[in-house]
Amino acid sequence: MSTRASLPPREKPHSSTTTATVAALLPIIDQLKKMIARELDVRIDESRIDATVSLHEDGLALDSMVLFEFMNLIEKRYGFEFADQDIRPEVFANLTVLAAHIHGQLLRAGKSLTP
Repeated sequence: MSTRASLPPREKPHSSTTTATVAALLPIIDQLKKMIARELDVRIDESRIDATVSLHEDGLALDSMVLFEFMNLIEKRYGFEFADQDIRPEVFANLTVLAAHIHGQLLRAGKSLTP
């Protein structure tokens, strides 16, 4: 018997990665870029912010204080609070992941996707 047969089937991509959802994330990603460039004290030009680059040390290098401020801006702008279990590095991996999280929160709350 081959070991390949005993491997579990690959998981399908998370629903937040579908084409339709990615299109829905674009306005959120744009808003997040503006927030970083205009409302945080990070001196990063909006045009230089890529949605897939890490927000952590290996990317934009946003420290914990800046991420905390960013999180507060997001909560105010989109009208929800991050749950304790959502305050983890994975949620803030990059703008695409963060936008998917925000999108999910807004859908669960039945809120409009525009701030």
